Amino acid sequence: MIVESYEDVVKLSGVVRDNFWSTIQTAVALTLQRHPSGVIIDLSGVTEMTALGADSFRDALKFVESNDARIVVAEVPEAVLHIMRQVPEVRSQLPLADSVEQARRSLDLLVDEGAEPVKRRREERVKPARTLLICLSGDDSDAHLLAMTREFVDRSPAKVVMIYPILVPRELPLNSPLPDEEERAAATLESGRKAMSESQVVTEIRLERARDLPSLIADTSEEIEAAQVLVGVSIRPRHEEDAWHALEAVIQKVKTPLVIVRPRLT
Repeated sequence: MIVESYEDVVKLSGVVRDNFWSTIQTAVALTLQRHPSGVIIDLSGVTEMTALGADSFRDALKFVESNDARIVVAEVPEAVLHIMRQVPEVRSQLPLADSVEQARRSLDLLVDEGAEPVKRRREERVKPARTLLICLSGDDSDAHLLAMTREFVDRSPAKVVMIYPILVPRELPLNSPLPDEEERAAATLESGRKAMSESQVVTEIRLERARDLPSLIADTSEEIEAAQVLVGVSIRPRHEEDAWHALEAVIQKVKTPLVIVRPRLT
C-alpha cells in the first residue's frame, strides 16, 4: 500500500489486506494540524481491500472524532465499497463522498480563509450575560425570526447562537456529506450572521447534524444554557403534517422558555 498526504487529503493506493491504521495515523494527524475541520481519505487508487483492511476505518473514525473533527472517505471503487459494507461499524458510521471535491465542500462549510471553523470560533468582544438560541430553517419564517431576535436583543442585550439543522436519514452515517442541504445551510447561516452583525449582535453560527429536530434544539439549549429559544414556523411548510408533529415535539422537549415565530398569514 502506498500512502500520500497533501492539503486535507490522505490518499491510499494499491492492495490493502491488513489493518493499515498504524501506517496512516501520522499522516492523518498531520493533515488535521493543517486542516482542523477534518480529513479526506481518497481510495481511488486502491485496487483490492479485505475485511481486515476495511476494519481499520473504525480506528480512523475514533481518532478523528476524538479530535473534534470529521472524516470523509471519497472515490471508493465499487469492489472496495462491497468489502467495506461487510464490516458493520464501518458500514453504519463511515461517511462517503463521490469525489474529493464533494468531501472538501462538506468539510469546509462555515470555514473562513485562514481561520478555524466558525462553529469553534468565539467572539473576542465581551459576551452579554445571557444567550438566545435561534433555529433557522431556510424558509419564509427566517426573516421574521431574525427580526424578532433583534427586537429581543435591543430590549435586553444577549449573545445569539444561531443553528441550522441538517437532519440526516438514519440509514446514513451522521457525518455523511449532503451537498445540496449543506450549501443551503451555509448560505442561510451566513445570511443570518450578516443580519445580526449589521445590528452589532454578538453571534455564533452552527451547522448541526442530527437525527431529529426536537432533540437537537433541546440538547443545544441545555448545552449553552440558553435564556430563551426562538423557533420559526413556516406558513408553507414543505411537509405540513411532519412540520406540526416536529413543532409539538419541540414544545414538549424544550425546557427553556420558548418563543414560536410565524409570519403573518395572508
